[in-house]
Amino acid sequence: MKPFRDWKIRTKLISFTLVLALVPLGVAATLSLRKFTEDLKQAYESDLAHIVTNIQAMCKAQQELLQNKLSSDLRIAHHILFPKGQYVTISSNRFVEFMAEEQFTNEKTPVRIPFWSIGGKAITGDHTVVDRVQKLVGGTCTVFQRIEGDRLLRIATNVLRADGTRAVGTYLPASSEVAKKILRGENYRGRAFVVNAWYITIYEPILNRRGEVIGALYVGIPEQSAISLKSAVKSIKIGKTGYAYIMDGSGNLVVHPAKEGENILRARDSTGFEHMQEIARKAPLLKEDEVGTIHYPWVNVELGETTPRTKINKYQYFRDWDWIIVAGSYEEEVFEGVARTKFFITLVAAGSVALAILLTVGLTRVLTRPVMELTEVTTRMAAGDLTQKVRITTGDEIGTMASSFNRMAGQILTYTRNLEEVVRTRTKEIQEKEEKYRNLSSMLNIVLESSTEYSIIAIDPNGVILEYNSGSANLFKWTKEDVIGKMWIGKTFRKEDRARGILLEISRKVEALGMTEYELERVRKDGSQFQAHAIVTTLKDTSGKILGFLEIARDITEKLALEKELWETKDFLENIVQSSVDAMVTTDPKGRITFANRAMEEMVGLPREQIMEVPIFRFYVEGLPEARKIMSILREKGRLQNYEMSLRRKEKVVPILTSASLLRNETGKIIGTLGVFKDLTEKKKLEEDLKKTQAHLFQAGKMRALGELVAGVAHELNNPLMAADTFLHVVRESLPEKDENQRRLGLIQQCHIRIAKIIDHLRDFSRQSKFDFRPVDIDEPIENALMITGQQLLNHGIRLVKNFQPDLPKIRGDANQLEQVFLNLITNARDAMEGIGRKRELIITTALIRHNGWHDVEASVRDTGKGIPEENVEKIFEPFFSTKEVGKGTGLGLSICYGIIEAHGGRIEVESKVNEGTIFRVILPVLSTHLQTALEWMEE
Repeated sequence: MKPFRDWKIRTKLISFTLVLALVPLGVAATLSLRKFTEDLKQAYESDLAHIVTNIQAMCKAQQELLQNKLSSDLRIAHHILFPKGQYVTISSNRFVEFMAEEQFTNEKTPVRIPFWSIGGKAITGDHTVVDRVQKLVGGTCTVFQRIEGDRLLRIATNVLRADGTRAVGTYLPASSEVAKKILRGENYRGRAFVVNAWYITIYEPILNRRGEVIGALYVGIPEQSAISLKSAVKSIKIGKTGYAYIMDGSGNLVVHPAKEGENILRARDSTGFEHMQEIARKAPLLKEDEVGTIHYPWVNVELGETTPRTKINKYQYFRDWDWIIVAGSYEEEVFEGVARTKFFITLVAAGSVALAILLTVGLTRVLTRPVMELTEVTTRMAAGDLTQKVRITTGDEIGTMASSFNRMAGQILTYTRNLEEVVRTRTKEIQEKEEKYRNLSSMLNIVLESSTEYSIIAIDPNGVILEYNSGSANLFKWTKEDVIGKMWIGKTFRKEDRARGILLEISRKVEALGMTEYELERVRKDGSQFQAHAIVTTLKDTSGKILGFLEIARDITEKLALEKELWETKDFLENIVQSSVDAMVTTDPKGRITFANRAMEEMVGLPREQIMEVPIFRFYVEGLPEARKIMSILREKGRLQNYEMSLRRKEKVVPILTSASLLRNETGKIIGTLGVFKDLTEKKKLEEDLKKTQAHLFQAGKMRALGELVAGVAHELNNPLMAADTFLHVVRESLPEKDENQRRLGLIQQCHIRIAKIIDHLRDFSRQSKFDFRPVDIDEPIENALMITGQQLLNHGIRLVKNFQPDLPKIRGDANQLEQVFLNLITNARDAMEGIGRKRELIITTALIRHNGWHDVEASVRDTGKGIPEENVEKIFEPFFSTKEVGKGTGLGLSICYGIIEAHGGRIEVESKVNEGTIFRVILPVLSTHLQTALEWMEE
């Protein structure tokens, strides 16, 4: 009975051990299944997010390419439209009528606008310029004119309506985003609706000479032209039925495998929820690179479905084009594999439990043939069934051997399954990589073929062409069939270049540096030549071995012609600027000088090297406050005209008249200022001379009129005075000598004598006296006057200083009259120094001066007297005006001097400061040699 009991105990222990082993296995399988499900779901959502992120990266790359092309197109259009910096000419008497059509609502209104031209070339209604731009760059071009209501009217365009006619007369309303930016003086870049389709665009304001916006210049490419991008998006497959698509912010499908162009904003899921509107609402709120998620039930009626299935979508917002990029699929397609795995594990667990029961029953019944069973199991395993196990029925040596055998079989099975799993995983990875490679290869081929302006050629190390895109066919005119695997790349080079080893030189540079770049003349199939720019790089395998070369080339003939024209225009404008007599200077936004022409160098007295990068306010007399004032006006009005200020030129102040304006780049951003400075020094000097001349002429006219009046008065007074004097003489003769009336009559006769002297003075003032003109040395009348007054000067304690320039040329004058002038000036100087406490000094100077191209002799009389008050300086030459006490002067002395000097063709000037002194300058013209000889001959 003991063996039997041992056998029963062993049987129970084995059964219990199997159950204990299988229960944790089932629990572990269940937990692993859950974790696997979650990981798979996260991985799937991550893949969807990567898809929309990659599509957005493709959009950004496409945008950058398009914007670079459009920027280049705009520069070319601007150069063609505004040659040599010309402005639009707006006719004042020629008008054009349009039936203006609003491009969004098609509402029409009649307008009448002035005719535009530039450099004599018509713009309004003439499409020559815009068509030339299209021919050069391939995109569309439009010239807009600003009309009433701040609308932008197309007056020249090659954008077409739906019926194929030009969209001339259509306009952008003031409320559009494009018009708002243009009217602010800024460029608009990005996606815009043009007439009847969406375009990728750039709009630039057109300004008049005052910097005011009068229109706009546009270049653009249809959004539908991004074929390679759309094809790449449409080719993306997600699971069995999933796909990617793009819609704009209004719900219009921009890219879609089947419904492109439709509006799905109001689409509802099976519960009635407008899920697309929810995506359109939330997408613009996403941060840069943030991905949104939405789950919703969906029934695809078009496929005959009646039961809703949960769909998962990932989306991202491409703000520059107002695009919403979406990728998604049904969730059940994700978890279909999980369900199969779950079913399989459940089945395995149930089988394991059943197997445990069978083993328990079998162990109780089958213990007699363990060796035979071990042999059978070994045979089946040898046949390839590694899942076989030996039933352990005893604890003896056979049982131990069976247990060891089972462990060995289990390890073999585990290793085999692991190997199979590795093979499956590796196979799946290879398949996925092959799929990605096919997708990438397809996308690259699409990009390669869509590049029609660039030639892309791949060659082997021997120069045989392996790949040849449509751009190459357009450029070189050979077809793919002509060249791939057949033609040597050297045929596209000139014979002369091949002879001098250009191909070997290029290959050596590429092998040494990895790439090279060159400009060279190339040859087409028909033998014609063109200037090309090319970049050549190496093609290597993973080990670094060179498999061949890749060349990207384009025709730059037009570009070089435009560059030459631009350089010529630049040189032409620079020559104009450098030749300008007015100073021209530009500064950066911080006020540092970035350009100065030769006139600016001369104005500030410094070479250009010492001017550049110096803040402009350093040259302003008022300094930084003046610069801030000017910048404030510029920011408010955009320009500054005829603004008077002063610059520093070393120790000198230069008055200038300035005009200035702001400088902006193509986006409208302020990049500096332009200033034009006109030197007013000569103008101010001429104005001062003019004022003096006007004052001199006014004084001369006044003196002439007074002279005529005085001459008449003197004549009228002299006649009755002579008669009265005669009668007085007769009366005195008839009276006794001691008569009391003799004394009274004597007093009357003295009054007559005084009146006669006054009349003589009046005659002198009115120039009734005759002048005796002859060649005179200016020193002669001065010395004669000093002989009379010299002793008086000494008596008054006045020191006399004579600074006579030797060998002065003679003047034509009356020595006696000039002596009277200097006598009067010396006497006045003596009287002015009477009673002052400081040093008394009279300085008489003669010199030769040059004035207005003529030589003059100047004699100046300077005193250190009381000076003349400023308000009296203009009156001193007026008759009867005197600052002396009553009885000490008639007020006619300086008036007579003025008349004498004027009769000599000269002028007399005065400068005076109170309590410092006065200087009188007598300026007389030099006698010419011929006139001097003639006068001397007449005297002889």
